[in-house]
Amino acid sequence: MVRSDPDQLIYVVITTEADKKNAYKIANLLLIDKLIPCVSFKDIESHFWWKGEIIQSSEVQLIIKCKKQNVNKVCKKISDFHSYEVPEIIYFPVSVNNEYNYWVNSF
Repeated sequence: MVRSDPDQLIYVVITTEADKKNAYKIANLLLIDKLIPCVSFKDIESHFWWKGEIIQSSEVQLIIKCKKQNVNKVCKKISDFHSYEVPEIIYFPVSVNNEYNYWVNSF
């Protein structure tokens, strides 16, 4: 088993996009810039308040994994290229197995 430094945290960054075209655009920008090693997509339905109305919308959720050193750059890139006026960008450190931690932090 590969051991990694427990101080090398992994972060999960979550955002939603209006459709797969926009989700893929952001994902590809992050991958090409080597800010992330991987991203997953999930079709979701969201209900939220927007400009005084309750909105129901189909969206694509991006679940992005990155090393701690890149989390601010990842969030900035998402913000710069997001299709929404107010993008949802949620991030938090996560616990992962040693092999996955090593892989993400060696990227």
